[in-house]
Amino acid sequence: MLKALKKLDLKEVDREILALRREEEKLIREIKAAAKAGNTAGARVLAKSLVRLRGQISKLQGSSAHLRGISAQITTAAATTSVAKAVGSATKAMTAMQSTMKPAAVAASMAAFSRENQRLDMVGEVIGDALEGALDTDGLEEETGELVGQVLDEIGIDLAASLKETAEEDDLLVRLATLKS
Repeated sequence: MLKALKKLDLKEVDREILALRREEEKLIREIKAAAKAGNTAGARVLAKSLVRLRGQISKLQGSSAHLRGISAQITTAAATTSVAKAVGSATKAMTAMQSTMKPAAVAASMAAFSRENQRLDMVGEVIGDALEGALDTDGLEEETGELVGQVLDEIGIDLAASLKETAEEDDLLVRLATLKS
Protein backbone atom coordinates (compact mmCIF):
# COMPACT_ATOMS: atom_id res chain seq x y z
CA MET A 1 0.00 0.00 0.00
CA LEU A 2 2.85 2.37 0.84
CA LYS A 3 4.35 1.59 -2.54
CA ALA A 4 1.10 2.57 -4.27
CA LEU A 5 1.00 5.87 -2.39
CA LYS A 6 4.61 6.63 -3.34
CA LYS A 7 3.88 6.01 -7.01
CA LEU A 8 0.79 8.21 -6.90
CA ASP A 9 2.74 11.08 -5.31
CA LEU A 10 5.52 10.79 -7.89
CA LYS A 11 3.00 10.65 -10.73
CA GLU A 12 1.23 13.72 -9.37
CA VAL A 13 4.49 15.65 -9.20
CA ASP A 14 5.44 14.55 -12.74
CA ARG A 15 2.00 15.66 -14.04
CA GLU A 16 2.41 19.02 -12.32
CA ILE A 17 5.84 19.50 -13.88
CA LEU A 18 4.40 18.71 -17.35
CA ALA A 19 1.58 21.23 -16.81
CA LEU A 20 4.09 23.88 -15.75
CA ARG A 21 6.24 23.16 -18.83
CA ARG A 22 3.20 23.73 -21.06
CA GLU A 23 2.55 26.97 -19.16
CA GLU A 24 6.20 27.95 -19.71
CA GLU A 25 5.87 27.47 -23.47
CA LYS A 26 2.65 29.53 -23.44
CA LEU A 27 4.37 32.35 -21.52
CA ILE A 28 7.29 32.35 -23.97
CA ARG A 29 4.85 32.71 -26.87
CA GLU A 30 3.04 35.55 -25.04
CA ILE A 31 6.33 37.35 -24.30
CA LYS A 32 7.29 37.16 -27.98
CA ALA A 33 3.85 38.41 -29.01
CA ALA A 34 4.04 41.34 -26.53
CA ALA A 35 7.56 42.22 -27.71
CA LYS A 36 6.44 42.21 -31.36
CA ALA A 37 3.49 44.42 -30.48
CA GLY A 38 5.88 46.86 -28.76
CA ASN A 39 4.39 46.26 -25.30
CA THR A 40 7.63 46.28 -23.32
CA ALA A 41 5.96 46.67 -19.92
CA GLY A 42 3.69 43.69 -20.58
CA ALA A 43 6.68 41.65 -21.83
CA ARG A 44 8.54 42.48 -18.58
CA VAL A 45 5.63 41.34 -16.40
CA LEU A 46 5.33 38.12 -18.42
CA ALA A 47 9.10 37.59 -18.16
CA LYS A 48 8.91 37.90 -14.33
CA SER A 49 6.13 35.32 -14.34
CA LEU A 50 8.28 33.09 -16.53
CA VAL A 51 11.20 33.36 -14.09
CA ARG A 52 8.93 32.49 -11.13
CA LEU A 53 7.43 29.59 -13.13
CA ARG A 54 10.88 28.21 -13.93
CA GLY A 55 11.76 28.49 -10.23
CA GLN A 56 8.64 26.51 -9.39
CA ILE A 57 9.56 23.87 -11.98
CA SER A 58 13.05 23.57 -10.46
CA LYS A 59 11.60 23.20 -6.96
CA LEU A 60 9.16 20.51 -8.15
CA GLN A 61 11.95 18.66 -9.95
CA GLY A 62 13.99 18.78 -6.74
CA SER A 63 11.01 17.49 -4.78
CA SER A 64 10.52 14.72 -7.31
CA ALA A 65 14.17 13.69 -7.02
CA HIS A 66 13.89 13.79 -3.23
CA LEU A 67 10.75 11.62 -3.32
CA ARG A 68 12.48 9.13 -5.61
CA GLY A 69 15.41 8.94 -3.18
CA ILE A 70 13.05 8.34 -0.27
CA SER A 71 11.27 5.67 -2.33
CA ALA A 72 14.58 3.92 -2.96
CA GLN A 73 15.40 4.05 0.76
CA ILE A 74 12.00 2.60 1.67
CA THR A 75 12.45 -0.19 -0.91
CA THR A 76 15.91 -0.96 0.51
CA ALA A 77 14.56 -0.99 4.06
CA ALA A 78 11.73 -3.35 3.04
CA ALA A 79 14.22 -5.67 1.34
CA THR A 80 16.46 -5.61 4.41
CA THR A 81 13.47 -6.45 6.61
CA SER A 82 12.56 -9.38 4.35
CA VAL A 83 16.11 -10.71 4.47
CA ALA A 84 16.18 -10.34 8.26
CA LYS A 85 12.94 -12.31 8.55
CA ALA A 86 14.31 -15.03 6.26
CA VAL A 87 17.52 -15.27 8.28
CA GLY A 88 15.47 -15.47 11.48
CA SER A 89 13.37 -18.31 10.03
CA ALA A 90 16.49 -20.15 8.88
CA THR A 91 18.03 -19.75 12.33
CA LYS A 92 14.92 -21.19 13.98
CA ALA A 93 14.92 -24.14 11.57
CA MET A 94 18.60 -24.84 12.16
CA THR A 95 18.12 -24.63 15.94
CA ALA A 96 15.22 -27.08 15.74
CA MET A 97 17.29 -29.49 13.64
CA GLN A 98 20.21 -29.23 16.03
CA SER A 99 18.02 -29.98 19.03
CA THR A 100 16.60 -33.12 17.37
CA MET A 101 19.98 -34.37 16.16
CA LYS A 102 22.03 -35.24 19.20
CA PRO A 103 25.64 -36.00 18.19
CA ALA A 104 26.07 -38.68 20.86
CA ALA A 105 22.97 -40.55 19.68
CA VAL A 106 24.07 -40.35 16.05
CA ALA A 107 27.55 -41.65 16.98
CA ALA A 108 26.02 -44.51 18.98
CA SER A 109 23.76 -45.44 16.05
CA MET A 110 26.74 -45.42 13.68
CA ALA A 111 28.77 -47.61 16.05
CA ALA A 112 25.88 -50.08 16.38
CA PHE A 113 25.52 -50.17 12.61
CA SER A 114 29.25 -50.83 12.23
CA ARG A 115 29.12 -53.71 14.77
CA GLU A 116 26.11 -55.29 13.05
CA ASN A 117 27.79 -54.92 9.67
CA GLN A 118 30.93 -56.71 10.96
CA ARG A 119 28.79 -59.43 12.51
CA LEU A 120 26.99 -59.90 9.18
CA ASP A 121 30.35 -60.19 7.37
CA MET A 122 31.51 -62.89 9.83
CA VAL A 123 28.24 -64.83 9.45
CA GLY A 124 28.65 -64.62 5.68
CA GLU A 125 32.17 -66.04 5.92
CA VAL A 126 31.00 -68.91 8.17
CA ILE A 127 28.17 -69.78 5.79
CA GLY A 128 30.53 -69.57 2.82
CA ASP A 129 33.01 -71.92 4.53
CA ALA A 130 30.21 -74.33 5.43
CA LEU A 131 28.96 -74.39 1.85
CA GLU A 132 32.45 -74.99 0.54
CA GLY A 133 32.88 -77.87 3.01
CA ALA A 134 29.53 -79.36 1.99
CA LEU A 135 30.30 -79.05 -1.68
CA ASP A 136 33.90 -80.23 -1.35
CA THR A 137 33.60 -83.52 -3.21
CA ASP A 138 37.28 -84.09 -4.09
CA GLY A 139 38.02 -86.37 -1.10
CA LEU A 140 34.65 -88.10 -1.40
CA GLU A 141 35.15 -88.81 -5.10
CA GLU A 142 38.57 -90.37 -4.52
CA GLU A 143 37.21 -92.66 -1.85
CA THR A 144 34.25 -93.58 -4.00
CA GLY A 145 36.53 -94.34 -6.95
CA GLU A 146 38.69 -96.64 -4.86
CA LEU A 147 35.69 -98.55 -3.53
CA VAL A 148 34.25 -98.97 -7.01
CA GLY A 149 37.64 -100.17 -8.25
CA GLN A 150 37.88 -102.81 -5.49
CA VAL A 151 34.37 -104.07 -6.18
CA LEU A 152 35.01 -104.28 -9.90
CA ASP A 153 38.28 -106.11 -9.34
CA GLU A 154 36.52 -108.67 -7.18
CA ILE A 155 33.87 -109.20 -9.82
CA GLY A 156 36.41 -109.25 -12.64
CA ILE A 157 35.09 -106.40 -14.72
CA ASP A 158 37.60 -104.47 -16.76
CA LEU A 159 38.68 -101.51 -14.68
CA ALA A 160 40.03 -99.60 -17.69
CA ALA A 161 36.58 -99.34 -19.27
CA SER A 162 35.12 -98.19 -15.92
CA LEU A 163 37.86 -95.68 -15.43
CA LYS A 164 37.15 -94.20 -18.83
CA GLU A 165 33.57 -93.50 -17.73
CA THR A 166 34.80 -92.21 -14.35
CA ALA A 167 37.25 -89.83 -16.08
CA GLU A 168 34.41 -88.35 -18.10
CA GLU A 169 32.35 -88.00 -14.94
CA ASP A 170 35.30 -86.35 -13.19
CA ASP A 171 35.63 -83.86 -16.05
CA LEU A 172 31.94 -83.03 -15.76
CA LEU A 173 32.23 -82.62 -11.99
CA VAL A 174 35.23 -80.31 -12.37
CA ARG A 175 33.29 -78.19 -14.89
CA LEU A 176 30.29 -78.09 -12.55
CA ALA A 177 32.46 -77.00 -9.60
CA THR A 178 34.02 -74.28 -11.78
CA LEU A 179 30.60 -73.02 -12.77
CA LYS A 180 29.43 -72.96 -9.13
CA SER A 181 32.36 -70.85 -8.00
